[in-house]
Amino acid sequence: MRLKTVLPLALLAFTVPGGARAQTVSGTDADTAGFTTQGMELPEQHYMFNVGGGLSFPISDAGDRFETGGGFQLGAGYQFHRSFGLMAEFFYSGYDIRPEVLTGAGVDGNHYMQYGSLNAVWNVIPRSPLGFYVIAGPGLYYRKVELTQLAGVATIPYCDPWLYYCATDVVPVSEIIGSRSSTDFGLSGGVGVTLKINGDLRLYVEGRYHYIFGSSFDVAGGDTRKATGQYIPVNFGIRY
Repeated sequence: MRLKTVLPLALLAFTVPGGARAQTVSGTDADTAGFTTQGMELPEQHYMFNVGGGLSFPISDAGDRFETGGGFQLGAGYQFHRSFGLMAEFFYSGYDIRPEVLTGAGVDGNHYMQYGSLNAVWNVIPRSPLGFYVIAGPGLYYRKVELTQLAGVATIPYCDPWLYYCATDVVPVSEIIGSRSSTDFGLSGGVGVTLKINGDLRLYVEGRYHYIFGSSFDVAGGDTRKATGQYIPVNFGIRY
């Protein structure tokens, strides 16, 4: 009698793994229950963003004319897979013109650049606390150069009660004597290193090479030269 009871129960036990016992706990249920299942991974698809800033180094012909500048970048995109995503990005930077380039007395100048780009991002070791990624894509670059010259001086009142100082100061006044701008197509590519803070939120440092296809200009002697631009920004920030 006992054998007749045990055999059906044993057969039922062997059929359970093919059904209910083979089910795994979902990520939401695991978090709710206060434990994690071995081998469980975070969701691979999510929105991305990055905020950063740093130094920008003009090189080649641009480096002969502009000093090292600074800028900031903002980006947003979507990660389709843990190892791949698309990122739209905006970058703004400013540079001083090298003193030896401007020979006129009292002439100074500034250079500004901003761009919008669409980049593919490959996470080489996405699950490691110390990550590494490759980023590349096309962009539209706006560059502007302004030349200014000392036009004279003016007196302005200055008063700061917290410094216990009030006076009328003489300050130089500059006027813009030349301004040129251009919008051109360009390409960029670089690498970045990340450090995990919490989940997919990471600190990052990134270096990227930018090549801008500039317009052509006729120079003295009948030659034609292109105002190509080459820059290497190095940025620090946070990304998700």
